[in-house]
Amino acid sequence: MSDHKEAIISECSLCASQKKQARAKAAERFQRFQEKDYMDPKQGLCLGALFDIAATNGLDMGRRLCIFGFCRSIEMLSDVVEDTVLEHGGEVVAAEKASKCGLHEKLTMTVAVPLLWGVPPVSETLHLAVRSGGGIVEKVSWQWDFL
Repeated sequence: MSDHKEAIISECSLCASQKKQARAKAAERFQRFQEKDYMDPKQGLCLGALFDIAATNGLDMGRRLCIFGFCRSIEMLSDVVEDTVLEHGGEVVAAEKASKCGLHEKLTMTVAVPLLWGVPPVSETLHLAVRSGGGIVEKVSWQWDFL
């Protein structure tokens, strides 16, 4: 009986160490992207930029996760989201960076990520990538198109 308990304790400690390693790896990845690398640190006035990110699982285009909000740097947000998508075996289907008069910028991205609806859902990782990339999420919506 004690061997069984030791095996369970050993398994739990292994799970905990794997979780710590995953968190450390994620923190290291997001430390690669620093706001100072994308923006002038002396910039006193910050003009926000809008973003609209639509994600599918690559197979079912009728189900989409849409994340809307604003950020300081569309370049940084784009890089962090793209890196996260590629790391999970996905691809950036479309990315458009628009600017009006140099004051108003907008990032529009469409990404395909395997296991977007899986367990655990990659949608949570995508949401974390947006926040880590300097994005402030205003709205998250799920779109389901029924034929």
